[in-house]
Amino acid sequence: MIDATGRLFGRFNVIDFTLIAFLLATTLGLLAVQSGWHKTSGQVIEGESDIIYAIYLGNVKTLRPQALFKPGAFVSMTVRNQPRGKVKIEQVVVKPKQAMIPSGGGNFRLTADPEDQFGYNYLVTLRDHAQVTEDGYVTSGVKIKTGMKILVEGMDFQIAGVIVDVQAAPDAKKPVTKASDVKKAS
Repeated sequence: MIDATGRLFGRFNVIDFTLIAFLLATTLGLLAVQSGWHKTSGQVIEGESDIIYAIYLGNVKTLRPQALFKPGAFVSMTVRNQPRGKVKIEQVVVKPKQAMIPSGGGNFRLTADPEDQFGYNYLVTLRDHAQVTEDGYVTSGVKIKTGMKILVEGMDFQIAGVIVDVQAAPDAKKPVTKASDVKKAS
């Protein structure tokens, strides 16, 4: 295919052929992006918004259940083994671990677990800022979705949990999605 003079098929110089192929591929790539046939990472982001997400931390053992999480404080998070950084706590619901106890006559009642006096379940609502994409919210390069494992860390604790709800913050501005919307918002 390449002869002694460095020509491809006896007609084209290999360097010239490579340069022409590169320019053709670049032109096709630009046309694909400009026509909307292919999206770049900048085109995938539809806007930004504040989000709130609830995390469930089950069966946490502690002697100070009210001292671990306080609204207004910040905790560090790790999602998908990627440190997320500090996130603000909006709301905390803490309940003692519960058990079903027979109450006679085939009935049961729900009460604090007598065998686990130091077990508590937490529902912690966090507030964050995220980029809005077609398939969800991305914060610090990490997608935030319901069902994801999460590690919450404070000064004196490290607790594993799961995200149980993700949504735009009720007081957040509607995300800007198009360049024409930017002009209207100004």
